[in-house]
Amino acid sequence: MFKSIFAKYFTVLSAIITVSFAAMGGLQMLLSTRYWVSEKQQLLKENTLNMSRIASQYIKGGENITDLYPYLSLVARTIDSYFFITGTDGAILLYSDNAEVVLKKARLSQQIIEKLKSGEYFEVGLLDGIYDSRQYSVGVPIKIYSDTVAGYVFASTSAEGLSEYLKNNLQVFFLSALGVLALTFIAVYIMTLRMVRPLRQMAAAARSFGMGDFSQRIRVFGRDEVAELASSLNNMAISLSSVEGMRRSFIANVSHELKTPMTTIAGFIDGILDGTIPKEKHEYYLRIVTQEVKRLSRLVKSMLDLSRIDTGELKINPTYYDFTEQVCNILLSFVQRIEEKNITVEGIEDAPRIDVFADFDLLGQVVYNLIDNAIKFMDEGGTLTLNISRRDKRVYFLIRNTGQGIPSHEMPHIFERFYKSDKSRSLDREGMGLGLYIVKTVINLHHGEISVRSAEGEYCEFVFWLPEPGLARKN
Repeated sequence: MFKSIFAKYFTVLSAIITVSFAAMGGLQMLLSTRYWVSEKQQLLKENTLNMSRIASQYIKGGENITDLYPYLSLVARTIDSYFFITGTDGAILLYSDNAEVVLKKARLSQQIIEKLKSGEYFEVGLLDGIYDSRQYSVGVPIKIYSDTVAGYVFASTSAEGLSEYLKNNLQVFFLSALGVLALTFIAVYIMTLRMVRPLRQMAAAARSFGMGDFSQRIRVFGRDEVAELASSLNNMAISLSSVEGMRRSFIANVSHELKTPMTTIAGFIDGILDGTIPKEKHEYYLRIVTQEVKRLSRLVKSMLDLSRIDTGELKINPTYYDFTEQVCNILLSFVQRIEEKNITVEGIEDAPRIDVFADFDLLGQVVYNLIDNAIKFMDEGGTLTLNISRRDKRVYFLIRNTGQGIPSHEMPHIFERFYKSDKSRSLDREGMGLGLYIVKTVINLHHGEISVRSAEGEYCEFVFWLPEPGLARKN
């Protein structure tokens, strides 16, 4: 039915306001009618009761009731009403001078007389045909003694005044309501437009995001829910833009990393098969092919780990084992690289046995990646420090290397996926920026934390902790 939120909200709010004003107008008319009728009834009742007392005194004093004619007419004209007095049989005995032209019958019906016997009588109508137009009529008995009724006094006033009164009231209300409604509709229109405008901007921005353009931003006004949503979309665009940049960089890196070893492998294998490479060189080039195959294997493994992390399939299978022994064994696999760079290793030689409750393979990958990075980015003749300790119900592992360190502006991004520092791009051409991201993910899966400290040109230090075996089992 509605093609836009603007049309829906504006129509609904306008309808609610209009119905509210109509209900308020109807209620005002109802209350005005009741007030008008009540006032007329009260005025007629007071005067008929007063006239009844006077007539009662006349009758008790033996005076002729017709002597009331001047007073009856005066009161009638004073309150703009008609007065008449009847006998107990309903016959009209006396009426005010202004009532002569409106009285159509000379006697009231017995029904009305019967109703009067129980007290006063009130009617809005023709009073059993006495009048030819609607009247407010009040009748009261003339009592000469407490239980003796000598007749009845009736007073009537035209009911046509109510219509004029309501007409004037309705006119005033309509003009006032029309002005208020006009201002209200303008305010609702502006308010709805201001509310919908950012939603339209968000829709346009979302379409741009869907088409891969994350440059568009939404202007944020105020601090309400719509402004919060706009800010969230802007933040999402920034994140998506960053992710998109990393994705493109990742695709470029992966394409390059796959292409280079595959080209090398294919070239050397073809050279061996077609005899271009002499037999005495076969072993040398086959070793290069083996290295490239291992490089491809590491690349595929990193990709699989990343996929398992993204899908939530990377689970830990913890066991209870000697963490110190694991670190020493991994360190031994780097002996050749340590000797080539003339690196001094400190801190591990006197390390005590410290047990952990962790996934042996995943935690081993963490330690391997940290040692690999430390050696990779060390200058020749540097110092590599490793420390394993237990304190505060936690097992700590520290690895520190001397060298260039990490620039302060790169520190917040070290653990982001696909992130490679400027130094990494020159020193680590085989990496894709996934190592430290996987390290942090594995540590988090073990309910631990990892942090980094660095002084540019001096050192770089990574520290992670895991809960003690007993606490780890509880987690």
